[in-house]
Amino acid sequence: MFNASRIKDLLTINGASTRDCYTLWIDGVGAYLLFLKDEVTIGGPARDNSPADVALLANLSRKHATIVRGGEGYLIEAHAPVQVSGRTVDDRTNLTNNHEIQLGSNVVLRFQMPSALSASARLDFVSDHRPTQSCDGIILMENTCLLGPGSDNHAQCHDWSESVVLFRKGDELWCKSRGDIFVDGTLVKEAAALRPGAVVTGLDMRFRLEATE
Repeated sequence: MFNASRIKDLLTINGASTRDCYTLWIDGVGAYLLFLKDEVTIGGPARDNSPADVALLANLSRKHATIVRGGEGYLIEAHAPVQVSGRTVDDRTNLTNNHEIQLGSNVVLRFQMPSALSASARLDFVSDHRPTQSCDGIILMENTCLLGPGSDNHAQCHDWSESVVLFRKGDELWCKSRGDIFVDGTLVKEAAALRPGAVVTGLDMRFRLEATE
């Protein structure tokens, strides 16, 4: 098994990205951190070279908690004071839709699983604390991620007429939609692979996928 530093060194295998974190910049909506890995750490700012995956501008331990996706859903592991829906987490506890997560004394996130058709989840910011990376939400992507106007999308884009599905295919991220969409100016016939820096456009939508260090 590759360690984390080795994975970062391998930028491509047969042309496919091996990164586990991206930023989705969605015009008129905002930015979302998109994580592909099964474990995501959350903490405060770090002065060394090993910060949490999500480093919040808050008075938290460097790695305060870890959200883990497994075969039966999601759980949170507490490495410092954590509460889930008002209950103290001594070790770990399961997360379900609409659970409120409190880290430390005043950092509050909401865990959401908006789609019954996808095991991907989203973390919303309830308190005013935000990551050092500019973003409006965090998506924990399993196999699919839904972008579109409905409340069952992981990123809700109210002005879009059609939804776009991001999905994994091997080591790549792909996209498809019922409406006409273009990837870097080329019409997508059924589905298309997305490379870091790809721009996806449609009649009333536009977003960009960027690799995140």
